[in-house]
Amino acid sequence: MRTHNRYYLLLLLIPNFLLANAGSGMLWFSFLHLIWINFLIGTFESSIIQKKFNIENRKWLIIAANYVSMFAGYYFIAPYFSSINGNQDFWAMKTKVGEYQLGGFLIGFLCSFLATLLIEFPFYWLSLKIKYKGWKLFKPFLTANLLSNMIMFLIYFIMFALVAKW
Repeated sequence: MRTHNRYYLLLLLIPNFLLANAGSGMLWFSFLHLIWINFLIGTFESSIIQKKFNIENRKWLIIAANYVSMFAGYYFIAPYFSSINGNQDFWAMKTKVGEYQLGGFLIGFLCSFLATLLIEFPFYWLSLKIKYKGWKLFKPFLTANLLSNMIMFLIYFIMFALVAKW
């Protein structure tokens, strides 16, 4: 019986010897964001457009837009612009607490937001049951995107603000 206990202990300690961790909080939260939160964001944006601006839309296209833009923005655009602005480890996989470069993260997030607007707009336009023009077309889109992106920015920022350096 004691021999088996040693093997169990060894199995529990192997990740420590190999430095095998399961990823950073940033990485895992982004997976949660990609899989579940995008559905909630798309539903939220669709309801803002529907209820606040009284514009009929196809919710599934707004939700799809969020999945596409998040994948492109967080997995390609934000890490790229973050790295050229001093944050070589956007996902915080190798960075120790207190060494995360928040300035690079902020630039990456801003570039990702701008890309989100460009990526999501065609989906939004296709989702409209009546095609509007001018400010009546853009104001609901910008309002919904600004609200949802500000909320997500605050969540990601809070994850690092206290343990990062500027």
